[in-house]
Amino acid sequence: MCIVSTMEAAEFMLKSGDFFTAGTLGEKLGITAKDATGLLYNIRNGKKYDTLETALPNRTVKVVLISGRKVNEKDLWRLALGLRVSTLT
Repeated sequence: MCIVSTMEAAEFMLKSGDFFTAGTLGEKLGITAKDATGLLYNIRNGKKYDTLETALPNRTVKVVLISGRKVNEKDLWRLALGLRVSTLT
């Protein structure tokens, strides 16, 4: 069983730049859609996350900012260290 925090999920979503449903996020993170639903709820309602959302039914969510930044935290560190920014996997 893989435990993923809300911040980890949001960082993943920010880096990918894609819209996610609970099913697609769960599949990418290796967790159940039920667990991904909770993460998406936290992200959509958390004050530090800015998202774009489509309407119900079949809502999708895209993270556009985390605490005012548009770049994944890992990529910021790589940039600060003068390393090449990693590509999406």
